[in-house]
Amino acid sequence: MKRKLCVPRILKNIAYVLFPVFMAIFIILILALTYPLERNAIKQNLSYYETNTFAENYATEVFSALSAVNNLKEKKYGYYVYTEEIKENSGITKINYLVQYYENNVIWLIIDNDTKEAYTNLSYSLETSTVEKIRNSIMENQRYWNYQDGNIETSINRLNNDNIEYIESGISQRALEISDSSILEESSNTESSKTDEKKSYTIYSAVLDDMIYLDNLSTDKIFYSILLGINQRAVLLIPAVIVLIILLIPVIILGIGKTSKREGISLNWYDKILIEIAALISTIIGGIGVCFIASVSGISTMASFVIGLSIIGVGLLIIYLACILFFETIVKRLKTHTFIKTTFIYWVYMKIVNFIKDLKLTKKLLLYFILFIITNLICFAILWSDGFIGVILSITLYVFTFRYLSKTVKSFAKVKEAIHELYKGNTDIDLDQKELSREMQDMSEEVNDIAGGLSNAIEERLKSERLKTELITNVSHDIKTPLTSIINYVDLLKKEGMDGEKAKEYLEILDNKSQRLKKLTEDLVEASKASSGTIKLNMEKLNVNELIKQVSGEFEDKFKAHELEEVITFPEKDVYIKADSRYMYRVLENMYSNISKYAMDGTRVYTDILDKGNVVSIELKNISKQKLNISADELMQRFVRGEASRNTEGSGLGLSIATSLTELQQGKFNIHLDGDLFKVTIEFEKEQ
Repeated sequence: MKRKLCVPRILKNIAYVLFPVFMAIFIILILALTYPLERNAIKQNLSYYETNTFAENYATEVFSALSAVNNLKEKKYGYYVYTEEIKENSGITKINYLVQYYENNVIWLIIDNDTKEAYTNLSYSLETSTVEKIRNSIMENQRYWNYQDGNIETSINRLNNDNIEYIESGISQRALEISDSSILEESSNTESSKTDEKKSYTIYSAVLDDMIYLDNLSTDKIFYSILLGINQRAVLLIPAVIVLIILLIPVIILGIGKTSKREGISLNWYDKILIEIAALISTIIGGIGVCFIASVSGISTMASFVIGLSIIGVGLLIIYLACILFFETIVKRLKTHTFIKTTFIYWVYMKIVNFIKDLKLTKKLLLYFILFIITNLICFAILWSDGFIGVILSITLYVFTFRYLSKTVKSFAKVKEAIHELYKGNTDIDLDQKELSREMQDMSEEVNDIAGGLSNAIEERLKSERLKTELITNVSHDIKTPLTSIINYVDLLKKEGMDGEKAKEYLEILDNKSQRLKKLTEDLVEASKASSGTIKLNMEKLNVNELIKQVSGEFEDKFKAHELEEVITFPEKDVYIKADSRYMYRVLENMYSNISKYAMDGTRVYTDILDKGNVVSIELKNISKQKLNISADELMQRFVRGEASRNTEGSGLGLSIATSLTELQQGKFNIHLDGDLFKVTIEFEKEQ
C-alpha cells in the first residue's frame, strides 16, 4: 500500500532548514550595512591590502616584535629562545629564534646594530641558519616592510615614508595610532632612564602570501572580503530575506503536529508533560550545545579554525534543535487548547479541585463557607488598617461570590430545563460545559450522553422502519404482477364456464382469495408510503360536514346490511380543516369500513363533528362484535386485528394507514377502548 505524503510536514522540515540559513544571511547583510570597518575602503572597492586596517594590523605586529626584542634584552619576560652562535662577514654574532612567535603571518628579522645580535620569529633550519637566508626568506613575499638607517623600503603604500614617521628606537605612537602604545612608552621611558644613548635597529618584515595562520590579519581579511562582496547588494537583499523569513513562519506553524497517519494534531509524550519540565529538558539540551561552543579554544592555525568552526556548528545545531523542540510543543499545545492545562499551576489547581470534588456535598459546602469566612476576615483586617484597599477587596470578594452563586444557579436551571426537554422526548440537546459551573459540568456531560444515546436509538429505529418499509414495498410490487395475472385468468375461467358445482365453488374461492390478496398488497404499498412519508400531499381547505356526508352515503348500504344505525351530530355551522381531500377521504373510508366489519349487528354508530374553538374533532363510536382483549396501542400496529380468530377479510392495516395519513396531514389520530366500546378521535386545526 502506497504511503500518503504529508505535504505540510515536508514543507515544515524544509522551512526549518531554510530558516537559520536566511537568518544568518540577514545578520550578515545587516553587519555589511552597519559595521564601521573600512566603510570608505568598501565604497572605493579597495582590496584588503590597501586598507588602513591591514596597515595598522601590520604595524602593530612589527611594533609587538620590536617590544618583544626590547623586553627580551631587558629580561622582563621569559621568552623561550633558541640561540645560534654564528660567524659571518656581516658581523652578526648571534641569532635569537623566538619560539613563541613561530606561528605568525608576519615574519620578521630585527638586528640590534649596537650588540650585533639578530632576532627572528622564523624557526631554525638550514634555510634560515644565517641572517642572509632569513632576509631572503622574508623578501620572497610580495608585501614587505624594511627599515634601515632611518630609511623605509616597503611595498605597502600606507606604510611608506610619506604616511608614517619613525624614531630610531622604534615606530612612533602617533603615526601607528595603536591602542597598546603604553608598552612603547614604557620601553622608551625605561631605556631613556638607563642611558641617554638611542638604540639603533634594522628591521626586515613581510606578510606571508598565503597567510596560513589565524590572527588579526587573516580574520580581518576574511571578514572584509565578505563585507566587500555583499555590501553593494545588501540594500536589495535585506527586504527579500525579511519577506522569506516571514513566509517561513506560517509554513512552520501550519506543519507542526501534522502527520500522514492521522487527521488533526498528533501529540507525543513530550507534548503531554508539564510545560515547565519540557522547558527544562530543552534547556538541558541547549546547555549541551553551549558546552560544545565553550570547548573551542586555542585556535591558531587554519586547520584548528576549521575544526573549531565545526564544533561551534554542532553546538549551534544542538541549540537550534532544542529551540525547535520547545517551540513545537508550545504550538501543538496552543493548537489543541492544552497549553494552560499542562502548566504546573493548572496541575496544582486541578489537584485542589479534584480534592474538593471528591468531598461530599455537605463537606464541600462547609469548606467553601470556611474559605469565604477566612477571606472575609482578611478583608476586614485590611479594612481596619487601610480603609480604601479593604473596601476594594471586600467589594471584589462579594462580587466574585455573587457571580459564582449566580453562575451555579443558572447552570442548575439549564440542566433542569435540558432534563425536562429530554423527558418530553426532545433529544436535540447539547449543553455547553463552558457555560456551566464546575459542579454542573459532569452532570451536563451525562445528560448530553443520554440525549445522544436516545437520539442514536431513535435514528436506528427509524432506519429499521425505513428498511421494513422498503422491504414491504418491494415485496408487494413483486407480488402484484403475478397476482394480476392470476386474477385475469380466474376472470377468464369464469367467463368460459366450468362444469361441476365443486369446480365453480373452487373457482369462486380462488376469485375471493385473489381479490383479498390484491387488496392486502395495495394496503401494504399504501401503508409503507404513509409511514415513510413519501406521499405527495395537496393540502386544501375542506368542509368537514360535506366530507362526512359523502363517506356516510357511500357506506349506507353496508350499514343496512348489518342493521347498523348511524347517528350523526353536526355543528351549527360548517367547519373547515386544511388537509388533502383524497387522503382524508381514505382515512374516513378506513374507519367506516372497519365499523362495517367489526361493529355488532343491530347497534347504533355515532359520528360527532365537534367545533372546539381552534380544533375540529371527528369522533366515531361503535360497539364491537367481538371482545376487545387488546390495548389501543397494540390495535394501531400493523397486521393486528381485534378479532383473534382472523376469519374476517381485514388485513389489519386500516388503522395503521389511517394513523399515518392523519399524522402526515398534521392531524392527530387516537383510539379509546372502554369495554366493548370502540372510539376513534381525529383532530385537525380549524381553518377560519
